[in-house]
Amino acid sequence: MQDIKLTIIYMRILKNFIGLFFLTAFIISCVDENESNADFVGTISEPTNISALVSITQDNTGLVTITPTGEGVVTFHVDYGDGSDISGSINPGNSTDHVYMEGTYEATIIGTALDGSTAEGNVTIVVAFIAPENLVVNLISSSGSYNILVSATADYATSFEVLFGDEAGGDATPMQLGEQLSHTYESAGTYNLIVTALSGGSATTQYSEDVVITDPPVFDGFSTFEDFEGEVPSNFSFGGVGNVQVVANPDNSGINSSANVLQCTKDQGAEVWGGMGFAVDGYINFNGNNVLRLKSYAPEVGKVVKVKLETSAGNVSGLTYEFDMVTTVANQWEILTYDFSGAPDLDYITAIVFYDFGNQDSGVYHFDDVEVGIGEYIQGIENFEEDVPESFSFGGVGSVQVISNPDPSGENTTGNVLQFVKDDGAEVWGGMGFAVDVIDFNGASQIHLKSYAPETGKVVKVKLETSAGNVAGLTHEVDMTTTVANQWETLVYDFTGAPDLEYVSFIVFYDFGNTAGATYRVDEIQLID
Repeated sequence: MQDIKLTIIYMRILKNFIGLFFLTAFIISCVDENESNADFVGTISEPTNISALVSITQDNTGLVTITPTGEGVVTFHVDYGDGSDISGSINPGNSTDHVYMEGTYEATIIGTALDGSTAEGNVTIVVAFIAPENLVVNLISSSGSYNILVSATADYATSFEVLFGDEAGGDATPMQLGEQLSHTYESAGTYNLIVTALSGGSATTQYSEDVVITDPPVFDGFSTFEDFEGEVPSNFSFGGVGNVQVVANPDNSGINSSANVLQCTKDQGAEVWGGMGFAVDGYINFNGNNVLRLKSYAPEVGKVVKVKLETSAGNVSGLTYEFDMVTTVANQWEILTYDFSGAPDLDYITAIVFYDFGNQDSGVYHFDDVEVGIGEYIQGIENFEEDVPESFSFGGVGSVQVISNPDPSGENTTGNVLQFVKDDGAEVWGGMGFAVDVIDFNGASQIHLKSYAPETGKVVKVKLETSAGNVAGLTHEVDMTTTVANQWETLVYDFTGAPDLEYVSFIVFYDFGNTAGATYRVDEIQLID
């Protein structure tokens, strides 16, 4: 039995050996057949007719599509001819994209055959940018302002250059797509503004316009900031001067026929620096005339009458200014004129008068009608620091409220401001207003408003109405434009053309003429009289 099993095992081994023998013989015969047919490689020819199809976009990007062509080629490479790296491998029928500057280039197409042989062909690529089209320049300027805003758009433009017309060296200012430039001229005049749209190459398109810059309004004459006819101003005295009071005019003739004047008494033996002062309803800021004058009534000639102005900081060196004049008549009214051209550029809120400065003699003195140059006295209309004024809104404007100043820096460091929101899709005439004490211009005047807006180039209309409301002939409105974004600026409104009326409503329209939504803030609304 054991012999039978061994015989079966030997037969299986022999069968497997015979199968392996025939498989090996088959493989060897196949190799011999392939080796005998390898002669076809010698029949492959080198690549021929190497060239390329070239497509150039017409959008001034310089993008060029190169599609290599040729016969007997299994792969291509492209030397772009501009000094950049050679392309990667490109299969027949495929393309490569490359960005060129404007110019003429010789690109080399390299074709490689199956056997590794190569051939080259050259194609000329001419990249010429077209001149920008549909150039539109947006210029924003305001009468009486030296500042302008410039932006531009154009098809096929890559950037812009701006000449404002006052460059000393003639160098243009670059302006990128979507950018708005702000420029401030040093003086009034007519300037030739030139905006050049650049294509990225030599082709350009230009726009020019004469920009007329005018000086801010300058008003001749004087404005009275205190005449003692209404509410008695807050006052104080020191150094042996007292009995400060508003009294009937002791001599309402000649140059002063007003009813009331201010009186003060200097006691015998008073300090040589004894005097009195009063608060200015608003503040004084010298900006052109630089002159203060008052009507004086003194018992003697030759008396020094010193006038000193102080800021909110009080008697701090460098933050005050004083000037002396001398009486020239006795017991009659005269005008004393003080030269404040040397005064620091500050906001003065206190006026102090020293009669018979340097002496200790007694005397009773009167003065009246304290004035500065028109445009140098600023009265507060509303500062939102105390009682919230009665307000109203309309046309998609709302959320009117007094809030803490979100940016107490730069031109506005006050504590509170007025905020309101213009809803997206609001009426083009949407706005808000509030009640004010009577504004009576009595001639040429300005209104200053501190503005905080999210964008430049927004029209801010201010409209004044009388108690009659929105009645033709009984209102007046003026437009100004924002020049900064997300910071405080002072907008100056010229109301010289306003009818001589008593205005009791102050209305503000932000981004007038548009319906876009935004949050706006105003503060420190002042009348320059």
